[in-house]
Amino acid sequence: MTGHENFRRAIEFKGPAYIPCTIEVNLDWLHDKDEAKRAQVRELAARFPNDILGWVDSAKNLTEPVRQDGVTRWTDEWHTGWEDDGHGAKPESYPLEGGYEALAGYVFLDPHLPGRFDAADERLKQRGERYVQSVVWFTLFERLWMLRGFDNMLMDPYMDRDNFSRLRDRIVEYNLAIIDQWVKRKVSAVFFSDDWGCQRGLLMNPDDWRRFYKPSYQRMFELVRAGGAHVWMHLCGNITAILPDLIDIGLNVLNPVQPQAMDIRQLAREFGGQVCFNGGVDVQGTLVRGTPEDVRREVHELVALFGKFNGGYIGGTSHSVMPETPLDNVIAMYAAFSEYLVCQPAGAGDVLQRA
Repeated sequence: MTGHENFRRAIEFKGPAYIPCTIEVNLDWLHDKDEAKRAQVRELAARFPNDILGWVDSAKNLTEPVRQDGVTRWTDEWHTGWEDDGHGAKPESYPLEGGYEALAGYVFLDPHLPGRFDAADERLKQRGERYVQSVVWFTLFERLWMLRGFDNMLMDPYMDRDNFSRLRDRIVEYNLAIIDQWVKRKVSAVFFSDDWGCQRGLLMNPDDWRRFYKPSYQRMFELVRAGGAHVWMHLCGNITAILPDLIDIGLNVLNPVQPQAMDIRQLAREFGGQVCFNGGVDVQGTLVRGTPEDVRREVHELVALFGKFNGGYIGGTSHSVMPETPLDNVIAMYAAFSEYLVCQPAGAGDVLQRA
């Protein structure tokens, strides 16, 4: 079975031959430098099939990154300024922060800019029989606050709805043009991102989210689905309140599952078999402070909870693996997921058996 087919069957609840995984660990970032254990991680990672061609992107930067005094800075093509001090990139300047009057001189991106897809097309030549995951990252809410500033964007729908709606819709139109290019290239999925949740709940009233944002996501999701691709979305935090809405408008894969933000048993009970879940190994707790046995137990529980619907689960972590994570726990995670790599006939059981 090809990587594309196995991912498709897992996402569509049609009996994958094995649990597909999207595990990524930056060994250089980890504080634990034990070379023998790092070699063991690499050996375990090599067991996993190269099933997915991920992060196929069309975004560009306005300026190239420049490092000075330990901080790297650059400007993206939306004119948002960024900085990275070694602990992750974050915006530092917002082109429309001063007010919507700045829109008069703001030049919106051209989705048909010559060369925009050149790098992506080179990567797509390497697709083979893999599952191809294109991206429309910082999709809408994140793009809005990266233009206006976070506090402004939370207030804009209430304080200046006309201008908010105008800016929102311009971003959506740009995204739709990019999505159209992806589906013409026959990608397997379009991966969106907007961090709507904090640790305990949604960043705004769910009814307001439905009023101000849901129709926009519906337009984008429908174009992806009409083109025969899957809709993935990265949504940090507790977004349980709007998960039924996202499923209703076409979400196929929710990334990530965060056990310290959402109740994984509730997710499986209420939404299992309706949406495919990606991730879940707890980077905030289990991987950092747990034992290898705790990690193994969590992997097996996640597969049992979400993978029992003739599919419905893609292995992975709840977010990026933190620098303080012990290599023993990384080894345990890879080893536990590798137990589900044994190919079985489609429909061989609700939950794939471990090797």
